[in-house]
Amino acid sequence: MFEASIGVYIFLFLALYFEVFLLITFLEKRKNRPAPALALTSFPSVALIIPCFNEAKTIEKTITSALALLYPQEKLSIVVVDDGSIDETFAKAKRFEHDGTSGPRVVVYSKRNGGKYTALNYALRREDAEIVGCLDADSWVEPGALKEVIAAFNRDPELMAATPAIKVSRSRRFLEIIQKAEYALSIFSRKMFGHMGALFVTPGPFSFYRREVFERIGLFRKAHDTEDMEMALRMQANHMKIENIPTAHVYTTVPWRLRTLIRQRTRWTRGFIENSKDYAYMYFNRHYGTLGLFVLPTGITAIFSAIYLAGYFLATFIAKGMDLFVQTEAIGVSAMIPSTPHLEWFFLNTQTYMFIVITLVILTALVIGIGKNIGNEKPFSRDVLFFLFFYGFIAPLWLLNAVAHAALARRVSWR
Repeated sequence: MFEASIGVYIFLFLALYFEVFLLITFLEKRKNRPAPALALTSFPSVALIIPCFNEAKTIEKTITSALALLYPQEKLSIVVVDDGSIDETFAKAKRFEHDGTSGPRVVVYSKRNGGKYTALNYALRREDAEIVGCLDADSWVEPGALKEVIAAFNRDPELMAATPAIKVSRSRRFLEIIQKAEYALSIFSRKMFGHMGALFVTPGPFSFYRREVFERIGLFRKAHDTEDMEMALRMQANHMKIENIPTAHVYTTVPWRLRTLIRQRTRWTRGFIENSKDYAYMYFNRHYGTLGLFVLPTGITAIFSAIYLAGYFLATFIAKGMDLFVQTEAIGVSAMIPSTPHLEWFFLNTQTYMFIVITLVILTALVIGIGKNIGNEKPFSRDVLFFLFFYGFIAPLWLLNAVAHAALARRVSWR
């Protein structure tokens, strides 16, 4: 029988410690309730930027959801920037363009392809709203989401950026179902990171900033095709406050083909690795609080620990399979099957790592359930089981791919 290596124990313990840490934070902060968004008395001007590239299939639904936002029409501008699409994205978006006389002002621009960050900056240079947000062209929001975000800005003059709760819009196919639970886990973790002042991503679907942010630290950068991560890290480096607003719900489409999912997650993970290099001075630096001392080091460690654990268990599985094959060849299949099979109640695998794994699985299910509850969804359903059984088999695919891309300096495009 194979014994777990010291590395397995270390990485499993770190994962267990991280989940327990987040759960303790949740229990400490659970009584903190934000003021209701209905109490809004101040309505700053808002510009919602929708960068898009070949999003003809979803752009109409995205703009329609933006137009349905419950916010004073004269205070809201919707700015669509087509980044050199070669499909009908620009034509479909252009149909929504009007001057605001019958709804929020919609402006549609078209520019040469240069990447998502250039599309965002193109709009930022042409808008002067007090609050600026972005909405990916494959996402759509609930009508009251903007009021939830603005309520947070009104409550706290020091708040510089706010992020939403992102949920999967459709979960019919196998990979979509798994990602539904994954995104619920993300809702929980981002809420906890927000409480700790440790958010390191302001995601494309419906994150908002005070204009002061761009005036003080500059516009978006290419940032290894993860401009939303780099902007959040740059803000944290300048001690600007970022908060998560779990009551602001936004829905996004997710990949349902494995190849597309791996490509997307490779870009995200590779971006985290590369941005970690750029902001390495924040690691284990007490001046950046929980983010520098705990969250960032844990994030980078998690990538390599997941690859290590996947390799260990795969090697163990293969070795055990080979042992079984050798035994079968030596004594035959019939000799290995007892004539009167029975259950030995006192024969249990008492290895420590097995108890840690079981505890991790239970805590992960609990955390996902809490995240789904925060997102106003049924806490436990089939997506939780799908995630627990299958996610560990597919995540190492993009983690290993991302590490390889970072090591070989390969480029991963926005689309």
